Amino acid sequence: MKKTNKLLSLFLAAIIAFSSIGCGKEKTETVTLYAWGGDERTNAYISDVLAPYVLETAGVELKHVPMDAADFLLKLSNETKAGAKSDMDLLWINGENFYSALENGLLYGPFTEKVPNLLKYVDESTALTDFGYETKGYEAPWGKAQFVLFYDSSKVSAPPQNAAELKEFVKANPGSFTYPLANDFTASAFIRTLIYDLVGYEALKEVDNDYATVKNIIRPVIDYLNEIEPYLWKKGSTYPSDSTQLESLYRDGEILFAMDYSANKALSMVSSGLWPETTRTLVFEKGTPFNTHFLAIAGLSSHKEAAVKVINAALSPEMQIKKAELTGWADLPVMDYSKLSEEDRKALDKAMTPESRYEKNILTYAELDLHKQPELKADLVDVIEQIWYDTVLNDR
Repeated sequence: MKKTNKLLSLFLAAIIAFSSIGCGKEKTETVTLYAWGGDERTNAYISDVLAPYVLETAGVELKHVPMDAADFLLKLSNETKAGAKSDMDLLWINGENFYSALENGLLYGPFTEKVPNLLKYVDESTALTDFGYETKGYEAPWGKAQFVLFYDSSKVSAPPQNAAELKEFVKANPGSFTYPLANDFTASAFIRTLIYDLVGYEALKEVDNDYATVKNIIRPVIDYLNEIEPYLWKKGSTYPSDSTQLESLYRDGEILFAMDYSANKALSMVSSGLWPETTRTLVFEKGTPFNTHFLAIAGLSSHKEAAVKVINAALSPEMQIKKAELTGWADLPVMDYSKLSEEDRKALDKAMTPESRYEKNILTYAELDLHKQPELKADLVDVIEQIWYDTVLNDR
């Protein structure tokens, strides 16, 4: 009897010990990041740099779901309307996508006061507005970007400095230039660059999103784009679907110019052998659009606290500096330089200084800063894109 009781006691003790171990071990939460996946450098940063750091420092597994913003916001909208569960947690958005998501109640927030690294390191001015609209704490700044053009200096001896010079070049060199469809983020920024040059930012700064009013103001740009269309790649009969296709055309030598919202992209593309070493970066004399991109949290997210932890990790000096490395994503940081430690300042300076052989491929931060223009309001961007489809693509 004693032997039986002893065995029973040992068995119960083992169960209790095993249960204690199981209860004491926290289950790792998985947070999904729905983000555009069209750039290999960005994808590599998320999966190979940020995700391991988040797992190590926050105990959260980060899963990247590559998808265009318009598509994942439609998915979130449909799930929200249906009252369904969703696997969506973090969203990489800005501009018109943020404005639409906020207006339709698709986002969780405000949450930015819960992000220590945002409060400690981030330049406050970058967190308050997005394409002219208040963020209201519903998204956290992740990086900064400026629109630039790229050209092959071995074939373009006098790069255009404004819209008029670009038109002159395009007409003199038919088939050497094109740009993507207007709903592509990069193409939309190119059209706004022309607006700043031919019409001026101030002409649209305070304008409401009335189609007829906007169309009348940007008429010089519509006429400009229609005038150069016959001289574009494939005589303007078709346009690249997105910036990725545009880059491929440039890489293959079919066109002499490319464009992007990543100001330092040329360095990584040249260093990886994808673009010619003679690639150079340019901005127009009157400037190009400059903005901030953000991380938001889906209202249907089942892992909101874990998502906040991921954002906090993404805004750590270590991750912002790694993201700025010119051989990687080369994305401009959102940190306030004066708030960094001396050690972090040195690390950031090193990350953003190119090797001497790549100095000519990109512009300095000072040069970019001299030519940055604020973004138009998000709802104006939507109207401008629609006007392009109606008046340029469809000739109405």
